[in-house]
Amino acid sequence: MADLLLSALVSTVVRNLNTSALQEFGVAWGLGAELDKLKSTMSTIQSVLQDAEEKQWNSKAITDWLRKLKDVARDADNVLDEFATEALMRKVEREKGATSQVSSFFSLRNRLIFRMKMAHKLKNVRDRLDAISKERSEFHLSEGVINTEVIDVQRRKTCSRVNESEIYGRDEEKEKIIEVLVPNVSDDQDNLAIYAVWGMGGLGKTTLAQLVYNDVRVEKHFELRIWVCVSDDFQIIRLVRAIIESIDGSGCNLLELDPLQQHLQEKLRGRRFLLVLDDVWNENHEEWDCLKHMLTCGAKGSMLIVTTRNETIARMMATLHPIHRMGCLSEDDSWSLFKGRAFGMGRVEEKSELESIGKEIVKKCGGVPLAIKALGSLMSLKSRKSDWESVEKSQIWDLPIGNNSILLALKLSYHHLPPHLRQCFAFCGVFPKDHKLEMNKLIQLWMANGFIPFKGPLELYDFGVDIFNELVWRSFFQDVKEVYPGYITCKMHDLMHDLAQSIMSHECLAVESGKDVKVAGRIIHMSYDLDSLQAISLNEDLCKVRSLRTCLGTSDRKASLPFFLKQKYLRVLDFGSRVQGVPRSINNLKHLRYLDMSRSNIKVLPISTTCLLNLQTSETRSL
Repeated sequence: MADLLLSALVSTVVRNLNTSALQEFGVAWGLGAELDKLKSTMSTIQSVLQDAEEKQWNSKAITDWLRKLKDVARDADNVLDEFATEALMRKVEREKGATSQVSSFFSLRNRLIFRMKMAHKLKNVRDRLDAISKERSEFHLSEGVINTEVIDVQRRKTCSRVNESEIYGRDEEKEKIIEVLVPNVSDDQDNLAIYAVWGMGGLGKTTLAQLVYNDVRVEKHFELRIWVCVSDDFQIIRLVRAIIESIDGSGCNLLELDPLQQHLQEKLRGRRFLLVLDDVWNENHEEWDCLKHMLTCGAKGSMLIVTTRNETIARMMATLHPIHRMGCLSEDDSWSLFKGRAFGMGRVEEKSELESIGKEIVKKCGGVPLAIKALGSLMSLKSRKSDWESVEKSQIWDLPIGNNSILLALKLSYHHLPPHLRQCFAFCGVFPKDHKLEMNKLIQLWMANGFIPFKGPLELYDFGVDIFNELVWRSFFQDVKEVYPGYITCKMHDLMHDLAQSIMSHECLAVESGKDVKVAGRIIHMSYDLDSLQAISLNEDLCKVRSLRTCLGTSDRKASLPFFLKQKYLRVLDFGSRVQGVPRSINNLKHLRYLDMSRSNIKVLPISTTCLLNLQTSETRSL
C-alpha cells in the first residue's frame, strides 16, 4: 500500500511555522531567517504533494521521493517542537521569577548553547529539504491546493447502536439460522450443538450473527446469551475469562486454567445457553477440543455459533451441517444499500446521470456491504458528475491487489478523506485487532500527536469529535456504543484494521505476546501488551529505536518502566496499568503531552508544549 499520510504531516509543519509565537521566538533568538527559509521550502513542496500522492501508485521513484521527504518533514516537526518546548519552559522560568546572578549566568549560557544547537539542526533540515525539493523537477508534478479544511458534521452525531435499518438481503439467512437455533427441545439433542457461518471479510458475518443474537425469539428461547470476539488470539485462558465476563458483566480476576474452568462450568451447568464465538482464526484441533469440552455442561439445546473467514475452521468446529456460507449481496440489494448512503443524507440530489455512474461503482464493490457503505458515504459528499466519474475511473481500481475489490474500494474511500482524517484513521493501526477504542481517549491521542488542525485550544476536542463522527459515518469505525453518558466506544472492522496497518506498516508496530517482532522502517507509534515486554527487551532492532512518539500499553497488569524513557520525542506514554516505581528522569521527556500511569503518584510532571492536553496520573490534569 502506498503511503498517503505525508500531506497531513507537511500541513502540520507549515501551520506551525506560521504561528506568531514561533516567529516571535525565532526572531528573539536570531533564527528568524532560518525559519523563514524553511517555511518557503516546505510551502513549495506542499504545493505539489497532491499530484505526487496521485502518481506514486505507478511510480516507485515518486514513492521513494515521498518517503525521503517524510523522514525530513518528521525531523523538521521535531525541531519545531523543541522550539515550542523551550519557549514554554522559558516562560515558566520567567513566571517563577528566578533573578539570582547564578541563575542569570547559567540562563545566558544555556541560551547560547541552545541557539547554536538549534541553528545547526535547522540548517541540517533545510539543506536536506532543499535537495529533496530540487528532485521534484524530475517528476513534472503539478501544483495544487491540499484540502485542509475541518469538516462540519454536526448533523451526523453518533448514537449508541449501529443503524440496523441499513442491512439488506439478509432476512432469509437470518430466518434459516433461527430455525436451527430454536427447535423444540428433545431428549436426543446434544448438550452443545455448533453452527458455523463462514465467508470472506466485509460480507457482514458479525452483523448477521448480531441480528440472530438479538432476535426476540432467540432471547426467549435461551436462558443465557454470551458473545465473545475471538479474532486471532485463541488463548484458552483468555477466552474462558471472556466468556465468564460476558455472563457476569464484570471482570474476572482468576488467572489459572483449572479454577477458570470450574467457575465457567458453575455458570453454565444446567442452563440452556447460546454462545457466539465471532471471528475465529485458530485451526488447532487440540485447543478447540479443550474449549469445547468445557462448554458441554449446559442443558440440552445449548448452541454455539461460530463465524469465520476460513472454511477449514468452519468444517472443523461445526457439528450441524451444512455449514452456512454467506454470499454477496444481489445487485438490487447492493444498489439499495449504496443509494441509502449516497442520496439518503439529502446532500446529493438523486439524478439519472449520477445513478448510472453509481451503479458502475457498485459493481466494482462485488456485493460486499462494507465496501458499498464506505463508497456510498464518500459519494454523499460529491454532487458534481465529474466527481462521480473520477471515482468510477480512479486508477486505484487498477492497483495490483489481486482480485480483492474490497480493499480497493476501502482504499479509494480512504484516499478521498481530507489529510487530517486520513492521519487520524491510519494512526489506529497501532492498536491490536479487535481492540475497543474509547472516543474520549482516542481524541486525546490525536490531539497529543498534533493530528487535529489547530484553530484554538478550546476547539481542538470539538474538532476531534467531528472527526470521530465522520469516520463512523464513512464506516471506518463501527459497533459504536454509548456505554454510559459521555463514554462512547467503537471498533474497527478487520479489513479496516488491515487497511490502517498496511498504510502505516513502516510507522506503527503492535507488539503482542507470542508473536514475532519485526521492525521495518522508522517506527513512530507502538502498542504493546505487558506480557510482551520481555520480547521488547530482547529484540535488538527494537532496542535501537529512538523515534517513538506514541507508546500505548494494552494490558491491565503491573508494569515496570522499560526503554520508553530513551525516546526523546515521545508525546504519548500510556502504560494502561499501574507502574512500579516512577523515576524522576521521566521529566526529561519534555515533548510529552499525554501521560497515563494509572494510580501512580507522580508529583513532578514534564512540561507540555500544548495547552489543554491531559496528563493523566492519579487524576486528570490540564496544563
